[in-house]
Amino acid sequence: MLNIKDQLDIIKISGVDAETFIQGQITNDITLLSGEEKSIYAGYCSPKGRLLAFFFITRMDANYFLFCPPCISEAISKRLSMYVLRAKVEILSSPEDIDYFLVDESNIKKLHNNFSSIPQSKMQTVLSNNKSVSLTMLDGPKSYYFIFGYKKEILKLYDEIYSTEIKPCNWNEVHIDNIIPNIFNETQDLYIPQSVNLDLIGAVNFKKGCYTGQEVVARTHYLGKPKRRMYLGSVTLNKNPELGSDIKVGDEKVGSLVNFYKQENNIFKVLVELRIEKIDARPTLNGNEILSLEMQY
Repeated sequence: MLNIKDQLDIIKISGVDAETFIQGQITNDITLLSGEEKSIYAGYCSPKGRLLAFFFITRMDANYFLFCPPCISEAISKRLSMYVLRAKVEILSSPEDIDYFLVDESNIKKLHNNFSSIPQSKMQTVLSNNKSVSLTMLDGPKSYYFIFGYKKEILKLYDEIYSTEIKPCNWNEVHIDNIIPNIFNETQDLYIPQSVNLDLIGAVNFKKGCYTGQEVVARTHYLGKPKRRMYLGSVTLNKNPELGSDIKVGDEKVGSLVNFYKQENNIFKVLVELRIEKIDARPTLNGNEILSLEMQY
């Protein structure tokens, strides 16, 4: 079991108008979750089409659960509440009856007695035999499974299966290795969805109805090609960089730091947003060259 509780918070959205309300807020199609057989990634934009949040979204018992970093969850919850108006929707930040953790591929077989099947495709979701816990295979080349449900049932899994095997896990590391972004306080309102590859990971649906910021996102898709993309790389630094830091070629700013985690010997894995034509120009972070830039899905 991989513990990620201190790295994520939950915004719960419920009510008879919940699906319609969320559909008007996010970049992806929330109706894909109607059968409780799938989870999605999605962006939440400002009216100018720039990302204010990036969500992992799943559904249970007609309730929608939006996962994002704790540093932005309360503010995003309040912002969403401003748009409820007369809709029959309830928005709750940090519900106390919910729990969650990750399992890697080596430990997934231990869940066979609790689930009728194990997800076989990315972002597929399967409910437990008693319908109170969901299991989702996350996107990316490395197989991680997101387990989420009511706290009482999650505690049973702790006790029955993973009680002696709880390990810390870096949620950023899981996302970064799979070239999946995240949005924090420092990087809010910096990126349109395409510049951090949301369209490449299925987090933008161009056929759904209107949502906040859609005009800008659609214009980039239909009237031109993105001029910026997000890449995975590595860089040697003496200290942790600051999110949103400039990426430079010489003295010219060509991008910014989306996310990072530290490896051994002061080597950092980084996700950087760059102008596409500058990827081979030896871009730097804090004066140090970013090596092995790639964007493979």
